[in-house]
Amino acid sequence: MKQENKIVALYPLTKFYLAIVLVVLDIIMPGILSKLVIFVIINIIAAMSGVWKIFIRRVKNSVGLLFLILLFIQTFFYPKGEVIFSVWIFNAKLEGLLFALKLGFTLMGAGGSLIWLFSVTQEKDFVLALEKSVMSAKASYVVLSTLQMVPVLKKKSQTIMNAQKARGVETEGNLFVRAKVFVPTIIPLVLSSIAGIEERALTLEARGFSSGIKPTHLYDIEKTESDKKVVILITIFGVLGIAGRVALWLI
Repeated sequence: MKQENKIVALYPLTKFYLAIVLVVLDIIMPGILSKLVIFVIINIIAAMSGVWKIFIRRVKNSVGLLFLILLFIQTFFYPKGEVIFSVWIFNAKLEGLLFALKLGFTLMGAGGSLIWLFSVTQEKDFVLALEKSVMSAKASYVVLSTLQMVPVLKKKSQTIMNAQKARGVETEGNLFVRAKVFVPTIIPLVLSSIAGIEERALTLEARGFSSGIKPTHLYDIEKTESDKKVVILITIFGVLGIAGRVALWLI
């Protein structure tokens, strides 16, 4: 993620505003094509941000899988509709396919917007921006801890797996082997996480986290004139999108 990219260098809440507008438009748009257009726009923004490869990989591994599962279930198990083809005892229904595509592209658009946001925004920048705007330091810390939870647990689990390998525990193989090693891995992970909570609490107290004094930051970020212009453009884009949706509803 390169900060010289103008989109990446935007203020975190500006990027958050763009992501929320895209999510709202994705949800309110009525048809499959309009939702697909929103997803294409998100892809274009990701490409302009220089993170398209990271973005599409994360989409594929998360909402992309959900989209495929949704497509399969709704197509073959939709309660009624026109049968377009059959596979053994399962009938693929047109209405189920259309419903799955509509719901799936809604999921892809909403999820893709948030995935793009955190592909171009560091967690610490996002939380710092929230703290400087409306959020208290304690709430900001909760948000930051939540955002960092999965990467931290993943790193710890990998460390534990490497330690188990060093002890001669078989950790790779078929499903049965992996299931057998699950308990020896999960128990140290849970215990280390609990111990880490106490360590973080002591660290925060040592730094005067609950002193009630307004904290200062060695690292800081500020809005620029570009952010103001981008916010205006995003607002215009959002208003036009909502107005278009209302117009379609009235027609």
